Amino acid sequence: MCGIIAGISGEEIAPIIVEGLKRVEYRGYDSAGVATAHDGKIEVRKDVGRVAELDSKYKVSGMKGKTGMAHTRWATHGGVTRANAHPHLSCDGEVAVIHNGIIENYLGLKEELVKEGHVFKSETDTEVIAHVVEDSYKKLGDPLKAVLKGIKELKGQYALVFMFRDHPKVLIGARNDAPLVIGAGARERFLASDVLAFISRTDRAVFLDNKEVAELTQDGFRVFNMRGVEVKKKVTQLAWELSDVSKLDYAHYTLKEIHEQPKTVVRAMMQEPEKLAAFAKAIRGAKSVVLTASGSSYHAALLLKDRLSREARVRCEVIIAGEFEEQAHFVDKDTVIVAFSQSGETADLLNAIHAGRKSGAKILAVVNAAGSSLARESDAALLLNCGPEVGVAATKSFTAMVMVGNMIADAVLGRDSIGDPKKVSAMVRKTLECEEAIRRIARDLSDRTDFYFIARGANYAVAQEGALKLKELSYIHAEGMPASELKHGTLALIEKGTPVVVIAQSGEGFDSVISNAMELQARGAEIIGVSGKEHPVFKHLIRIPDAGGGVAPILEVIPLQLLAYFMATELLNDPDYPRNLAKSVTVR
Repeated sequence: MCGIIAGISGEEIAPIIVEGLKRVEYRGYDSAGVATAHDGKIEVRKDVGRVAELDSKYKVSGMKGKTGMAHTRWATHGGVTRANAHPHLSCDGEVAVIHNGIIENYLGLKEELVKEGHVFKSETDTEVIAHVVEDSYKKLGDPLKAVLKGIKELKGQYALVFMFRDHPKVLIGARNDAPLVIGAGARERFLASDVLAFISRTDRAVFLDNKEVAELTQDGFRVFNMRGVEVKKKVTQLAWELSDVSKLDYAHYTLKEIHEQPKTVVRAMMQEPEKLAAFAKAIRGAKSVVLTASGSSYHAALLLKDRLSREARVRCEVIIAGEFEEQAHFVDKDTVIVAFSQSGETADLLNAIHAGRKSGAKILAVVNAAGSSLARESDAALLLNCGPEVGVAATKSFTAMVMVGNMIADAVLGRDSIGDPKKVSAMVRKTLECEEAIRRIARDLSDRTDFYFIARGANYAVAQEGALKLKELSYIHAEGMPASELKHGTLALIEKGTPVVVIAQSGEGFDSVISNAMELQARGAEIIGVSGKEHPVFKHLIRIPDAGGGVAPILEVIPLQLLAYFMATELLNDPDYPRNLAKSVTVR
């Protein structure tokens, strides 16, 4: 996925869009570029590297012009090179384009364009779009008409923004299966992939729906369907607190967001009783319940499944979103699908709910982004309320998702709440006191190449999440598994000094997982216990408060987030922007 922002203002646009681009850099950071319209030409400055590097090297914040576009790339087509960075220009420099998505038929289009005399400078699918629209513009002479005609030739997913040399006071945006939103200020307009890009300038947004095209000027905007028929759009008032994406005194966003969890788990509990009751009624009345998600959200869905099946006796399945179509042949009008996502824009997940909708299923969403595609395309949505999460690895959004899952389970069970928010917050705050102990463990174990995470019962999902975090941030091989599975192969991999994280909350299952830990220790493993009490098998103990039910996974996963963070910093990795990863995957 890539980050997009473009704008028209009464002021110089470059410093505004460069600052906005930094806010969406979590969407991609292989390369970056800026283009502005000024003095009858479009100037482009771009290169490999982060936005700050681009600004330092090419002074992009000082570029002249009141209309401009900026892009930060997560490579899909073509390597990470300066030529492949966006924006891309047409042959004659008339059209500039930035793009998030994939054009599936770009090779065929490129072959035809080359035959017609077009010259290409990059390996990307995106550059094809500039040439296609250039041809349309030469015939029609109107930016909006040229885009409407040109995009009819494109197959695939895209969020596009176009700028025209001869019409420097106009921006055209187009959306098909990738997010694009308008920011409507008093005397300036923006197009961006995320409201974070422009929230410091305006709190008024218009969320484009699929297959819509927008025409922006400094004074207004119009939205059309792809047949060119104008459609009326609602302006949404955004919460100004979204604008707080500073790191404060923390070294990284990831650490800041881990430390925000005493507040965010409480905000996740602030759900409207009527919406919770509607969720519960739909789940209780369904013939089958399917939970679907990707990545960390999948692990949160596993935790909800455990509570629904074990406590509420609700039969449900959890399907990874990318495998949904292959596995969900039983989905029908009596099915309820609950989709979990931080961004609400993950392509696999949206594809899954579209497939479910075609089969007549009811769609419920648990999502952080209120204006996202998932939230708007679902029958009902519960919000995480955890604020923007800049770090690529899910931390506070995961624990908020677990908490919302608990609220759903309690509603299905007919209970009021999982507990006192103040007590829950205090337990999370107490858990964070383990930070220094984890920093020392990371220092001791930063030379290890393999980690294993084990647990019993529902905590298996927490073990998987801990392994995922370590892989994401430290680039160390890690596996999470049920402790009962050790003898079925994995025990052969254990040798002297192999770190194994054992999630061992007191209560049912404690003795069993300790027995597994002793087997591992006997074979040379170095045992790291995440527990509320000591045991001789633990070489290292990460002590957390004892908690039952749905709160326990939240307390267990926070030390694992910190372990991944400090392992990353010991290895001199950037935990906010791990290599090859982006915050949400908006291409299939």
